[in-house]
Amino acid sequence: MATQGIFRVECPHCGEGFDADFWTVVRGDRDHELKELILSGEFDLLVCPHCEDMFQHAEPFLYIDPPKDMLVFVMPASYEAEKDKWITKMRADYEPLKAGLSAAQGLASGPLFLFGLEPLTALLAADQDREEETEVLEFMAREEGMNLAHVKPAAARELDLTFTIPLPSGLKGRAAALKAASDLRAKNDALPRLKKLIDVLSALKDENLAFLK
Repeated sequence: MATQGIFRVECPHCGEGFDADFWTVVRGDRDHELKELILSGEFDLLVCPHCEDMFQHAEPFLYIDPPKDMLVFVMPASYEAEKDKWITKMRADYEPLKAGLSAAQGLASGPLFLFGLEPLTALLAADQDREEETEVLEFMAREEGMNLAHVKPAAARELDLTFTIPLPSGLKGRAAALKAASDLRAKNDALPRLKKLIDVLSALKDENLAFLK
């Protein structure tokens, strides 16, 4: 679950200082309310206890979502001026935890390093859209008696695919996946990532689907 830390903050409106609680680790697969705050842009909002004005204040935090193979170091946007320095530091902090996180949480991909809340918000919003499209594709595939194969989450983001792809019952490989995707697109051409899947499969030179789990 999420963990918190206490940081000293100065209100930009009245200049008074106060101690504020910040989330230092967020589990995206469990802390659904915090995830919603990130998506809405309200995650780093504070209310000054002295003047009661609201303002944004960012502190570094770690966002983890093992089922989505996501480990993100999120740093304040102001840190980007010294981007290389902070990424080096975060990599050094991550190294002692790497083996434990990979084993305990099932994280296969390396960490992402983002500056500011907006890039994380965009990443999560894209995944949310991808999940919705995946649900539609899965419904269509089942209606046609097709099987489903899971795509590695990092590959789904890199290639802009859904989190699963269709396969004809009992068949595997590029040609089979291409036929299934083409058949579904003939019935519904409103899914952009289904078109993307057809493009990716068409460009492959062999039958191996390395982006599958």
